[in-house]
Amino acid sequence: MKKWIIGFLAIPFVLIVWTLVSTQYPSYIFPSPIDVWNEGVRELNKGEIQAHILVSLKRLAIGFFIASGLAFLVGILAGASKTFRYFITPLVSFFQATPPMAWAPMLIILIGLGDGPMIAVIIIASFFPILINVIQGMNQIPESHIRAAQSLGAKKWKLAYHVYLPEIFPAAISGIYIGFAISWRSLVAAEMIGGNAGIGYFIAFNGQIGNAASVLLGIIIIGFLALLMDYLLLKPLHKRYAGWASRG
Repeated sequence: MKKWIIGFLAIPFVLIVWTLVSTQYPSYIFPSPIDVWNEGVRELNKGEIQAHILVSLKRLAIGFFIASGLAFLVGILAGASKTFRYFITPLVSFFQATPPMAWAPMLIILIGLGDGPMIAVIIIASFFPILINVIQGMNQIPESHIRAAQSLGAKKWKLAYHVYLPEIFPAAISGIYIGFAISWRSLVAAEMIGGNAGIGYFIAFNGQIGNAASVLLGIIIIGFLALLMDYLLLKPLHKRYAGWASRG
């Protein structure tokens, strides 16, 4: 049996279990799949849920792009300079051990509500997994490849562009994969704590007013968007580059 068929069977299984459990509770406490579907239709007709989704996706894209660029830059510098690597190692260990959400209250105090603290949480969440993998990729580059490029006149940024980037990209993909998952969860949690828009805010607000159907709707949307981004973006990227490297 094909993998996608087996995976697809999980959907009706969950719906059946969900329906059976929902019969044991009033709909306002634990809505059935039909209740959540109807709530989703109402929200789509109002247009608010689409706006919240777009806000979250915009924040994710901006934060993840900034974090990836910084991680590649710092990682290449750390891989090329032992002094710099020794300097940032304790800092990386400290921040890597700190949950990204621990920074959310301080960021809200410093920056205020809105996109700023949410994007900052994404940057913190995704920067370090990518950075660590970029540094590992730099450490795995054969010295012969660097010497060969240098003998042909490659220096500094040319060396980084023609040797470092192609060599570290397979390792960096793994960091991107991990960082993306962490940043998505962190964003939703940050929006629930101090957001004024976004899918996390949508869940928190409806939880406060006791709208269980909208809460479950928001949770389903979070999972669906994560699956969509995984299968349309991350898995193809990982499949294409993670197994490739010019080792020798």
